[in-house]
Amino acid sequence: MAFTIADGVVLLIVAVSALLAYARGLTRETLAIAGWVIAGMGAFFFAPLLEPLMREIPVVGDFLRSSCTLSILAAFAVAFAVGLIVLSIFTPLLSGVIRDSALGPFDRGLGFLFGVARGVALVAVLYMLYDLAVPSEQRIAAIDAAASSRVIVDAADLIRANAPDAMPQWLGARID
Repeated sequence: MAFTIADGVVLLIVAVSALLAYARGLTRETLAIAGWVIAGMGAFFFAPLLEPLMREIPVVGDFLRSSCTLSILAAFAVAFAVGLIVLSIFTPLLSGVIRDSALGPFDRGLGFLFGVARGVALVAVLYMLYDLAVPSEQRIAAIDAAASSRVIVDAADLIRANAPDAMPQWLGARID
């Protein structure tokens, strides 16, 4: 297997992810992910409460009144955005305490390793989308011949093996 342009793209994505995580540190990366999860959970809880208010918004209220699905999705988006903004205020404050301590270099080193893993996971998810969307006769040869393809395919297989099969049905049932 030769080094192809696909390997260059994989290397770029993994390197950017690793360098960003190194600059921010593991603590800040972890708190940021926790913020997204908590904002999602909060939006899941508050969206039904916010949904009637979304129908009263002057400009988009008429549009949202026509569809229950759209109004609940809009309420979820607003609740998620507000939660994420509020939580993102505290992330730098809490991570700054560790960054400025003696654990700062250790935190950045672990952040680098986390960034590499995140970059590989991101490329694996992109590969899964590519594998799903592109028929086998139209596949790009540079991607299949890439030196990194074995690692990416293994990571994609690991994600597929651990992802729940009923996720799309569960999500659809929750929206309806």
